[in-house]
Amino acid sequence: MEENIILQIKSKLNDLSKAEKKIGEYILEHAVETVNYNTTKLAQKADVSPATIVRFCRSIGLSGFSQLKIRLYADASDVDEDLYTDITPNEETALIAEKLALRFNHSITQTANHLNTASVEVIANLIDRCTTIYVYGIGASHVVAEDFTQKFSRIGKIVVNMLDHHLLSSSIVSAGDPCMFVAISNSGETNEVIKLVQIAKQKKFRTVGITQYENSSLAQLVDYPIVHHGGEEVMLRSAATTSLVSQLFTIDVLYYGYINKNPKKILNMLKESKISIQTFFHKE
Repeated sequence: MEENIILQIKSKLNDLSKAEKKIGEYILEHAVETVNYNTTKLAQKADVSPATIVRFCRSIGLSGFSQLKIRLYADASDVDEDLYTDITPNEETALIAEKLALRFNHSITQTANHLNTASVEVIANLIDRCTTIYVYGIGASHVVAEDFTQKFSRIGKIVVNMLDHHLLSSSIVSAGDPCMFVAISNSGETNEVIKLVQIAKQKKFRTVGITQYENSSLAQLVDYPIVHHGGEEVMLRSAATTSLVSQLFTIDVLYYGYINKNPKKILNMLKESKISIQTFFHKE
């Protein structure tokens, strides 16, 4: 799946060198015009060297300037430039919906493109062998932890999820059977999450970290990091919303990857669970 090039540039802007960032900012302001430029013309407009444009293209994951122009033509032509700006006061609801849809699609596409599927398959196998799974996330990541709990509990896994990290740490310390700890933190630097992972590792748990940053403390600490896309930085923190969507998407990939290991058994469990719940709540 191809990512939206405008949002791709915005998401990588802060990681670029000063000269490359200058090109990125120029392109974001003149995306449609850039399609008609050659390397020399763009270099003059952005006040950089042609060699810097080549480095810029490689830094954002493209093979060269020709690919950049093709992607810009596809994503920037005939598109309202307001869609690529942050949500601003007094906007129409329809435009807000379009902007969020654009960012959601971009975040999911980037996560799908860069997700380490081999690592997800290993984790799915480990889930099958673990008696109990502990999961923790705070703030928006707690929503993801709840989603993980609901999904895997329905298919027969014992999942322990507590918002109080003190209670959860006590439960981890007293655990005896082979267990797994799934830590969820967009930044990968949440203190409570890091401390819980350290406790889990002391108990010889298999540890999984779901985060946006591969160089974060969480990703470096756990046995199996899963890195997702988080969205570009924006003033009203719509990126926090898109990172949540990326995390939920990642959980879904892990969930269906696990189901795929034994689909007939698990689908029967889901069917029986649905029938039992419907029967119970529709009793006279």
